[in-house]
Amino acid sequence: MTVKTSIVEAKGVGRKDYSSGVELSVEPVIRSYQSVYSAWDLVTVPAVSDLIVDIPIATGYVAIVNDFFASFPGLTLLEMKVKAVSNGVVADIVAKSGYGSVVAHLPKGFPFDEIVRFILHNYAAFDILVDIGAVGIYTDSEHYLLTVTP
Repeated sequence: MTVKTSIVEAKGVGRKDYSSGVELSVEPVIRSYQSVYSAWDLVTVPAVSDLIVDIPIATGYVAIVNDFFASFPGLTLLEMKVKAVSNGVVADIVAKSGYGSVVAHLPKGFPFDEIVRFILHNYAAFDILVDIGAVGIYTDSEHYLLTVTP
């Protein structure tokens, strides 16, 4: 008796294949009414101080962000906090620290409808040039409400 095994590709939308122990990818799948959201900025963070960088979201749109990053040269300690600002309310999303780079991944993403706020703290005694960014899905508010409303 011959047993044939096959591997199911881990991509797409649906449920995982329990027979093979393969889980689906957590990366978002872009649909026709969505587009890829990416925001980048290159900033100088002063020595031993904070820098606040606000990245606005266009009115009437929602960015569901999965990945945040800050990268910089050298082995300098940097703290990155990401906050969501909506209708004057500020919500803490993620806070991480690292040397040389800081990366935060949210598997389900977080919806931003007004401002993505980065707060960067430089622990070094000198200024550092930091490349910051956020990546996810971009859609209009009408379609976003359709996908989260039962």
